[in-house]
Amino acid sequence: MTNRYFFDIPVYRLSREDYYTARDAHIEKMIYQPGTPGEQERRQLDNADPRRNEVFREHLERVYGGCWDFNEIIGHIRLHFLGTQVRGEYFAVAAQRIVRTRTKNFEYRAWKLAPEVEVELPYGAVEVLTAVRQYIEDCKNKLPRRYLDTSKFDVIADHLDWAGLFRDGL
Repeated sequence: MTNRYFFDIPVYRLSREDYYTARDAHIEKMIYQPGTPGEQERRQLDNADPRRNEVFREHLERVYGGCWDFNEIIGHIRLHFLGTQVRGEYFAVAAQRIVRTRTKNFEYRAWKLAPEVEVELPYGAVEVLTAVRQYIEDCKNKLPRRYLDTSKFDVIADHLDWAGLFRDGL
């Protein structure tokens, strides 16, 4: 019996909103240096000419880690069917401590991140999709301080022939 892979769910260090909030706070700290004598003057100059620090801001964005979408991924859950079960192999960055970085090396971590979920009879589209969604929720619970981006999955999930995809490997 072979694994039938059908989707990879990216795992992020933190959510998009949290990342951009932290990045903006870092940029503000670097430009205005809060708590120093020249802070108000720097803010006034920036308000008078918003393009004044444009190049410096772009540099700080790049140095901080760039865009969230691809640079903050720290792992992937590769969803697959094994017989009548939904499982997910877990690949994560090879690091003791997860921090923002632009260089990553992914390694195989687990043959199943969460306990497998059995697809209920009669193996229709609803039963298969319910099992897949349950497995994804279980994975979210196994990685509580991480953000699983299911947005792409959610866009296509209701449009796939889940029963056909599942039965092809039985």
